[in-house]
Amino acid sequence: KVIRLESYEDALNNIAFDDPSGQQAMHFEDYLLQYMLQWETRQSETLLNVEKLAKPFSYQLHIHRDGETCAQAVDLPETFAYLLCLYVRKRQALNDNDRRYLVYRGATREGRKVAVICRETEGWMEKDYTRDKEFVAARKIAEGMDDVYVNGDSYIPGARALEKLFKERMFAPVEV
Repeated sequence: KVIRLESYEDALNNIAFDDPSGQQAMHFEDYLLQYMLQWETRQSETLLNVEKLAKPFSYQLHIHRDGETCAQAVDLPETFAYLLCLYVRKRQALNDNDRRYLVYRGATREGRKVAVICRETEGWMEKDYTRDKEFVAARKIAEGMDDVYVNGDSYIPGARALEKLFKERMFAPVEV
């Protein structure tokens, strides 16, 4: 398996300002970069736009190669598994009629059994979350797991949204 890490230049290419005034503020010397990255650019793809995790199979970054910038798909479920230090024992692509699921089951270094469930939830309503819960229960996806992570909201008993942990791990200091 080959993993390509995002470069510094790629990160800069994906910074987007929430408000046009943020772009103009870059011209003032007293405008702090830390403030800009925390607040003015919080929806940037490179900083993990959690709102777009409703469509985890369609996430893209703008990558600069050979003098051109192009959209590149990012494998968010795989990235989350790496950030979680998940030893993946089983990876399944499942379908519930028109719904696609990608499920990772494995264990962390600490020995915790984990299931990661990714599905496209954009536009879901209460009945969709109920159907989701029933599908996961019927397939016994969460059975026997210590931790269950899902993208977005969920009615799945014991499941936690992966967005917060994803962002924490993505930007955690690296231990050497």
